[in-house]
Amino acid sequence: MSIESMRIIMNGLIERLHPQLPGSALGDVLDQLIYLVDDNGSDLIQVCREWVRSSDFRRVDAALSLSEAFLFNTRNELETELRAVAEKWPELAPKATKILSDWDQVNPS
Repeated sequence: MSIESMRIIMNGLIERLHPQLPGSALGDVLDQLIYLVDDNGSDLIQVCREWVRSSDFRRVDAALSLSEAFLFNTRNELETELRAVAEKWPELAPKATKILSDWDQVNPS
């Protein structure tokens, strides 16, 4: 499967998500997909990175709901991206703070 195939699949999931549900409703599905796909979720994580950087609140919310992997490889990169999200959408700031806290627990200085 290619990154483009994963992008099509994930865009289809978010576009078909019931309109009354938040993007975060896809969190468990995305977490499961990490373990089910042949690349251990690397393409899925790349698409989630794209979503975090997008201007689509629902996609950002879905990407931040991923709990089985960190979207970025360093704390600095993670913090930079999450700070931008929290500034744009303050309602997502608690999620951003939780993700950084989780990083610090897994990767103590």
